[in-house]
Amino acid sequence: MSLSWLLFLLLISCNEQEIYGWGVLGHGLVVRLAQTQLNGSEYNWLRELVPWHHKGNISAMASWPDYVLYESYNPSGYENWLWSKGLHYVSFPDWNCSYVPERDCPEKRCIEDALNNYTQRLVAPYDEKIDFTQRQEALFFLIHFVGDVHQPLHVGFKEDLGGSALYGEY
Repeated sequence: MSLSWLLFLLLISCNEQEIYGWGVLGHGLVVRLAQTQLNGSEYNWLRELVPWHHKGNISAMASWPDYVLYESYNPSGYENWLWSKGLHYVSFPDWNCSYVPERDCPEKRCIEDALNNYTQRLVAPYDEKIDFTQRQEALFFLIHFVGDVHQPLHVGFKEDLGGSALYGEY
């Protein structure tokens, strides 16, 4: 392949105007793929945390953390969930491909620590002070963040702004 052909392909790709994230379909697909790895008792244990009207469909809640975060999805209560915005991604200095938790996840407010926190909350013994609703929210955040951590730009450079600036969400 000639250098001029490569340059042409590079110019065409730089002209791309829209980038799409996972959205509902991608998040649901990540959960459905993960569900195939569960045995019956694990699936039943998680299913108990899914609201009855979703009939055990764990993937139905995969986008809930996005729904509650933005006014366009949740006009009456989104401000109550703004604290979770920084948990959807992690950023490190531009063009630096090494992750340093102390630098890149200040105050443990990024996706790495969110995954750890919500995993611990979900599997905590039932005698701890985590009620059903908190355990349910932990599942919803956890399945969403597993999708986010694999999403382009949600683990990336600071200039990417977690991929959200592309949608006008910052």
